[in-house]
Amino acid sequence: MDTAREAVQAERAANQVACLGVLAEADEARTIGVISEATGLSRPTVRAVLDDLVELGMVEGVSAATAGPGRPARAFRFAREGGLVAGVDLGPRGARAVVCDLSGRRVGYAEEAPREHADLALVSRALDAAAGSLDLGRLRAVGVALPGVVEADGRLRASLAMPDLAGLPVAELLAKGLGQEPVVVDNDIKLAGLAEQRAGAGRGYSDVVYLQIGHRLSVSIVLDGAIRQGSHRLAGELGAQRGMRWTRNARRGQLVWSSRRTSAQVLSAAAAGDADAQTEVEDFCAQIAERVATVLLVVDPEVVVVRGGAAKDVGALLRPLEAAIEKELVSPERPSFVASGLGREAVVLGAVGNAFDQCGSEIYGVHGYPSPWARITHDVEGITK
Repeated sequence: MDTAREAVQAERAANQVACLGVLAEADEARTIGVISEATGLSRPTVRAVLDDLVELGMVEGVSAATAGPGRPARAFRFAREGGLVAGVDLGPRGARAVVCDLSGRRVGYAEEAPREHADLALVSRALDAAAGSLDLGRLRAVGVALPGVVEADGRLRASLAMPDLAGLPVAELLAKGLGQEPVVVDNDIKLAGLAEQRAGAGRGYSDVVYLQIGHRLSVSIVLDGAIRQGSHRLAGELGAQRGMRWTRNARRGQLVWSSRRTSAQVLSAAAAGDADAQTEVEDFCAQIAERVATVLLVVDPEVVVVRGGAAKDVGALLRPLEAAIEKELVSPERPSFVASGLGREAVVLGAVGNAFDQCGSEIYGVHGYPSPWARITHDVEGITK
């Protein structure tokens, strides 16, 4: 392809992105004149671009009334309901699924428990439940989050949480089961970190470390706005180190608590002023501080996003964690520690956002159209309580 032709195609794509962006942000139809003014493009250029977008099925023409005599002006709207994009968070305890329209607005959500044990069939069940009466035949892409080391082609290489799926070509199997739609699969904690960086507590920062404290302690890294995978997809997989234990009581990667049964319960009690729980949280932070500090010195992020328990309780973790890590660092320069902005839905939102990121050209038929992260996470509070 010659340079002149490449330049023409690049300009055409940029014009399509600009016009589609104006319509996607509007809740009603817009005339060619309005779109021209908003984009700075000439009316003939806008008219040609809209014809292309109508042919792609991304835009549809509607009638718009005029203030004076004459024919109504041509108006166009973003055909947001013309397709669907979904995300699924699959883990040993069940699955969460979210379904969005082409603008990123959530149109369905569901949580499904396994009947016996979690397997790939649970992905389809969760999608069906989330879709409700929506036609899943309109799916244009699906993002899936799994616990474990996920290869670039969607194969689950290893997983302590879901060993029965290890070695399976998950993306390929799900694509066949869902009708050959593009399916992108990645690690759950990495996708949570991506979602926090794009539209959560890490928004506005390029370099983010995500730290999740639940049944296990997990770390993921986003550098320059992208998940840091590493050459073997092992970046952040500290549990892959032989004999590595975050705490002295950990068992096969699982955190074990003494004052309460789970980390969420311990943090809730600590936040309520329970002395035993507070002491246990402080001891826990002291035990993990050395390894967390090592990650911070290697990565040097701008911010550390921490998720642990309910949002109202996370302060009981952040304060002693920052204090413990401060003791490990010689330099006074250190990242800010902030509570997760997306909570327990960070993973599933990361999954659907990743589908938009990785499959944007297939979803929109337009090269370079930005993923709608802000809309994807807009009403997150409605499902995180």
